[in-house]
Amino acid sequence: MKKNVVITVRGLQSEVNADEAIEVISAGTYLRKADTHYLSYEEADEDGKITKNRIKITPESIEMTKQGNITTQMIFVLGEKQYSCYNTPFGDMTLGITTKRIGVDEEETTLQARLLYGLEVNGVHLSECELNIDVKECMGG
Repeated sequence: MKKNVVITVRGLQSEVNADEAIEVISAGTYLRKADTHYLSYEEADEDGKITKNRIKITPESIEMTKQGNITTQMIFVLGEKQYSCYNTPFGDMTLGITTKRIGVDEEETTLQARLLYGLEVNGVHLSECELNIDVKECMGG
């Protein structure tokens, strides 16, 4: 059964000269099938263009798919390097993602997923990144 949730995605990129943080808080939906968690939500950019986001969380991996102004499918698997295309209105990039840590904590009305990974853009190491996904069930389900 799908549930209405509030999804908070916090990201931190640690670069040589500075750290860059992002945070998105959005209403969305949550569905669990066996050991897999599915999240879906939308976000608008500064021009009001909508990007649809889907996140699939298992104990071994996290998969993030964006469709809209930005289009990509990023797969995080512990100890592996995955490649994906990151399509933006300003051009396309190839991302290399080396996942160093995945943690998933689940309680009755909350879900937390944590990622630590290295990020390459077009073959050049850009930063070390941390991604935190917090899901809270809306009152009334």
